[in-house]
Amino acid sequence: MPSTPSVSRVKRVNRSETHARAVRQMSDYVTTWIEDPVQFVIDQFDVHPSEQQCQLLRAVAVEDAHVAVKSGHGTGKTSCLAWIMLWAVVCFPDVKVPCTAPTGHQLKDVLWSEVSKWRDKMLPLWRKDVTETTNEVHIDGTQNFSVARTGRKDRPEALQGMHATNLFFLIDEASGIDDAVFEVARGALSTRGARVVMAANPTRASGYFYNAFNKNRDYWTTLTFSCEDSPHVSPKYVEEM
Repeated sequence: MPSTPSVSRVKRVNRSETHARAVRQMSDYVTTWIEDPVQFVIDQFDVHPSEQQCQLLRAVAVEDAHVAVKSGHGTGKTSCLAWIMLWAVVCFPDVKVPCTAPTGHQLKDVLWSEVSKWRDKMLPLWRKDVTETTNEVHIDGTQNFSVARTGRKDRPEALQGMHATNLFFLIDEASGIDDAVFEVARGALSTRGARVVMAANPTRASGYFYNAFNKNRDYWTTLTFSCEDSPHVSPKYVEEM
């Protein structure tokens, strides 16, 4: 007569099977999310992006995407950049995501605070492996990380020195970044397969960001986030514009 398995052995087997199922489920989720960042945002954060935000998320899902976004105030562009950063570090193997902005305030107090907010809202299975510091986000046990570097004329190397199978460059308030930063980063930004997202309130009628909508527009997917079309902007603000 066969012996009855011990209770402890049954528990170990059950835990092992449960872990294996969880790993398979996580893998299935990532397989879906890597092609569909909109679904990533819905599943991870329990929010529904606006149509404008969906346009940006879908645009960056394309390999070698170069996307430039003109945006009014309050449309949710910075939240969308935070979502893209977390999507990239969670879903892609061997990925680096350099993020830059023209000032420390914009980078740390605005963009990084959005990253922190949305990281805290992630599903527990993923959140536990996402470590955030004052200038980095990385996935425990992997080489995946994002780093915040201010892009200034006197320190134009903000977007340099990154090497990985998957590269995502996120540039907030790109209109305020001096062309010297983009000139130094030209080689990195043109890396085969690299994805670039620039977003800004269009404050200058010249420069790298401006040219993405004009003489260089054939090289960029260009989007415009109007305050009038955004559900995140109050009608009163639109009336007072």
